[in-house]
Amino acid sequence: MTIGDAVFAWLGAGALLAAVLPRVVAGRPLSLPLVFLGGGIGVYLLPLPLPVIDPVDDRLMAEHITEICVIIALMGAGLALNRPVGWRRWAATWRLLGVTMPLTVVLTALTAWWLLDWPPAAALLLAAVLAPTDPVLASEVRVGEPSEDEHDEDDVRFSLTSEAGLNDGLAFPLTYAA
Repeated sequence: MTIGDAVFAWLGAGALLAAVLPRVVAGRPLSLPLVFLGGGIGVYLLPLPLPVIDPVDDRLMAEHITEICVIIALMGAGLALNRPVGWRRWAATWRLLGVTMPLTVVLTALTAWWLLDWPPAAALLLAAVLAPTDPVLASEVRVGEPSEDEHDEDDVRFSLTSEAGLNDGLAFPLTYAA
């Protein structure tokens, strides 16, 4: 067995677990990301010749791995949405993105700058990182699987799911500016 075969076998096992585990974990005090985190730690503790990745020395690899994880999480949030785009249909999402998120960024940055005496760039970076909701964490309250009925989910779940998927793109310019 080559290393490529082993990688494909692990990816296949991960995809199979991603399909089966949500039903196994449902109703238990565990979340799916926590199960996968524990599984990753367990696999890394096995006596396998796995590479040792140092996030500082292997900065480019760590950056690409985190980008892939964010893309997968955002794709999962986006695929769950079942409502056509429109100003009225997405009114709660626009309010969260246009009012709540900028207000959270401003208040968090001012608090870090004033109370913690942080430099403005560091305070803005902290605010840009903390303001968006995380699509992985929001997955616990997100909408269900898409169906034929476009009004099958409540507005709160839809708003949180759609905002979690869109706000990362809005936070990027602030992160880059900091």
